[in-house]
Amino acid sequence: MTKRVVITGLGIVSCLGNDLATVAASLRNGTSGITTDQTSIEMGLRSHVSGRPTIDFNDHIDRKQLRFMADAAAYAFIAMEQAIRDAGLSDDQVSNVRTGIIAGSGGASAASQT
Repeated sequence: MTKRVVITGLGIVSCLGNDLATVAASLRNGTSGITTDQTSIEMGLRSHVSGRPTIDFNDHIDRKQLRFMADAAAYAFIAMEQAIRDAGLSDDQVSNVRTGIIAGSGGASAASQT
């Protein structure tokens, strides 16, 4: 028996934008999200460039939840909420055992690792 997978929603937080439409436009226009990272310079890291998303976590996550999240977790949380909303899934559908939600990450910030 062949099992099928259907992608119904997408969410993204990246240095190219914080939603699918903005990221798609950045890619079409050849926009780079890589910038000089002053924090890397101050920390004495060898690389002084990064692709850091510019998003205010407080606009998307309750501050009580945000207290316990590293940046990478907050980015993932926001992207997952976007994907669920994009798919039009209800709470019952998200909780269904046949529903899967997959997340990927390009890596956490160096500041979260020190």
